[in-house]
Amino acid sequence: MNTHLVTWAVVLLLAFVSVASVTGCTVEVQVQASGQRDTEAPADPVEADERYKAYGFVFEQYEGHDRFGRFSDHELDVLGDVIEAYADLVGGPEKLSALVSGPVRVRRDLHEIVSYTQAGRVIGLGRGAFDPALTIGSNFYTWGAGSGDELAQIVFGHEIGHRWIDSLRRQGGRDWGDVYGQNVWRGEKISTRETWASAQSGGGVDPEEEAVTNLALFSLGRGYRWTFLHDAPATPRRQVWIDGWVSDLVADSR
Repeated sequence: MNTHLVTWAVVLLLAFVSVASVTGCTVEVQVQASGQRDTEAPADPVEADERYKAYGFVFEQYEGHDRFGRFSDHELDVLGDVIEAYADLVGGPEKLSALVSGPVRVRRDLHEIVSYTQAGRVIGLGRGAFDPALTIGSNFYTWGAGSGDELAQIVFGHEIGHRWIDSLRRQGGRDWGDVYGQNVWRGEKISTRETWASAQSGGGVDPEEEAVTNLALFSLGRGYRWTFLHDAPATPRRQVWIDGWVSDLVADSR
């Protein structure tokens, strides 16, 4: 009798371990698919550049690190223009800081190509953020950028947009990524009924990725891009749809 009990206990333990392992893998896949990184913050000493702290952003500067590097003064000025453009859009530095749940830490991640947002309020800009040739060579979009500075501004603005939408989502408001998908159609005509869910066979596409890019382009005063069609400019019909989405988002955020 005791032998049978021990056997069943071992079977149940193995089943539990198996389920836990599968669940862990599923979560990891979902995290990577959503564009989020959940790595621990580096333990190395870091110098913090706080010139944009009032806006909700602190730039991390690493010296001699094998993964994280430094921003030059020029790069900080280029990225600072994006922060100030967003602040003008939403109603000032304090409002922007609240919308992105600042302070958001910004770092150069030398292991990445372009950029990412991290659940722990981190934006990482990779080696290609200021390098269109590297970005194109790695099969990432440049969104029509004509220079490294312009590309970095769009990339950085893209990630700020993610922080903005995620903050509203967590506060229990509307999910503005979903709203974009419902109102900005994949096709050129609404009559085509081409939805985001049917944009790719099997899995669909996350409309938030295009939404935050066009939000960045709006804040920077540049033309919208249909980002999943090889950086093609948006047509007049789509421009109207996106204008309406941006206006509604800004109104809901004030």
